[in-house]
Amino acid sequence: MRCLATALAAAVLTLTPLPTIAAASAPRPQYCSSAKGGLYFSPWGEATVLWEPRIRALIKKYGAVWDAVRPVSRVRGKDGEDLGIRMPIGMQYDSIGLDGRICYPGGFSLTQPGTGNHLTIDDGFAIRVLPCGAYAKPVINGVRQDKEVQLATCFAPEALVSIAGVKKGGLGGLTPWHFKASPALAEIVNRIVGEPALKAGEPLFSLAPVLKYHPF
Repeated sequence: MRCLATALAAAVLTLTPLPTIAAASAPRPQYCSSAKGGLYFSPWGEATVLWEPRIRALIKKYGAVWDAVRPVSRVRGKDGEDLGIRMPIGMQYDSIGLDGRICYPGGFSLTQPGTGNHLTIDDGFAIRVLPCGAYAKPVINGVRQDKEVQLATCFAPEALVSIAGVKKGGLGGLTPWHFKASPALAEIVNRIVGEPALKAGEPLFSLAPVLKYHPF
């Protein structure tokens, strides 16, 4: 009997499907995330990005809805007009990679109510000195780009000028670092607004960093 019971038990185990364990999907790596102690230029600081007048005029003309993705925050004028964005920098935020990227977490979103089209940068963006420009993996109408996209171009020597001085208790230049719209960004923006509005090479924004070596 004991042998028969053993044989029956073995048969049941053979015929009974084993429970399956769902494989946990790996989290999507962020394009640029907080370094939290990685390489950095200064322990503390901030960087202010101000849109060029032409860009502010386009936002008004098309009634675009603009917002920032934390830790990036909006910079507004006295009348409430969107002037640009501000981002904290330093040991808890930016990250200098061996690939030449200076990474910043967060981002921004831009929506055109008339068309429903939208552009979102929500997992960080980067600045490279060579080739000089601003980069990201943007989400266009809900589709994240697989490859890095250069959104702006710049002139590398201006990076040194932008921190050659004392400003707000840290290193900061009197002249900001200027960026221009890339061909890829012009194509994206024109797709969002539904007509030709931005040309490659047009002034896009100025970047004014302040590197601080004390927390106040």
